[in-house]
Amino acid sequence: MARIDKAVFDAGPLIHLSQISALDALRLVNKAIIPYGVFEEIKFDSQNVQLKKRLERNIKIIYMSKDSNDMAKILSEKYSLGLGESQAIVLAKQENVKLIFTDDLDARTVAKSFGFEVHGTIGLVLRSYKEKFLAKKRAISIVRDLEEKSTLFLTSDLVEYILKEIK
Repeated sequence: MARIDKAVFDAGPLIHLSQISALDALRLVNKAIIPYGVFEEIKFDSQNVQLKKRLERNIKIIYMSKDSNDMAKILSEKYSLGLGESQAIVLAKQENVKLIFTDDLDARTVAKSFGFEVHGTIGLVLRSYKEKFLAKKRAISIVRDLEEKSTLFLTSDLVEYILKEIK
């Protein structure tokens, strides 16, 4: 089983997995890193207390330098990204991490243009299954729950494709 050594996350995948109680998919990543701005972005209400506990316990939260925060603001304005997405991109560069997890299409495009490997929540679930960190039944359940119970927008074609990949 090949774990991912390090990856930077923006809020989206963490929120979506938390919404369906599927943070176990994060076991694939040895060292998950988020900028403090992403940590602040996540609303910690009663529905995602599990996420807050997991973030504080298992995910490295990094305060970015003033220069990095300034660069994130520039990226945010130039590419119309949310600050969390632009901070994730800048943090990946600052920490020399090659992999970013985000569900934001614009952020994915910008991150790829900077040479990063980029995946979303569905990619994380599929890879977690393929690397045997999730059982087949659990992976199918997560994909269905993401489609039906989370705020992640998924097309039916994508869901069908992922379910075929798992089966």
